[in-house]
Amino acid sequence: MDGDRFGRAADATELRLDRRMSVEAGVGTVFEVLVSEESVAQWMTGEVVLDPVAGGEVRVAAQGFPTVAGVVAEIDPPRRLSLVWQAEDWSGPLRTTIELRQEGDQTELSLVETGFGEDGELERTRSYLWSHWLIRLAATVAQRRGTRRAPSGR
Repeated sequence: MDGDRFGRAADATELRLDRRMSVEAGVGTVFEVLVSEESVAQWMTGEVVLDPVAGGEVRVAAQGFPTVAGVVAEIDPPRRLSLVWQAEDWSGPLRTTIELRQEGDQTELSLVETGFGEDGELERTRSYLWSHWLIRLAATVAQRRGTRRAPSGR
């Protein structure tokens, strides 16, 4: 798919966010940071409700942004998490799908968010948020790995 340097689709009638990054951790660790309410609240910097089962509730209230609420549409631990969620001021729900794949010592994370229609302003806002959140997610994973690697005192 053709797109700009930010991963946005070239076809403006079907706006789509597409982000990819490598995280220096196993897929299980990254997945846990994606589905743990405490971890998600840390990397999304907000109040989070997340019931990580198909049909489970999702709600994120981040300061300065509208509260987003929805459901876990699909979950396949530790490979895939898909959410369908909406804020009051959006024209419709967005679907966010995160897929993880182990590549050696790293996890390849792929995020796709769709449902923008032609709402370029919402797509730009979500692009900004996901860029910020993914950096914080990687930092949360690194922090978790650092805690687990603490000397055992032997």
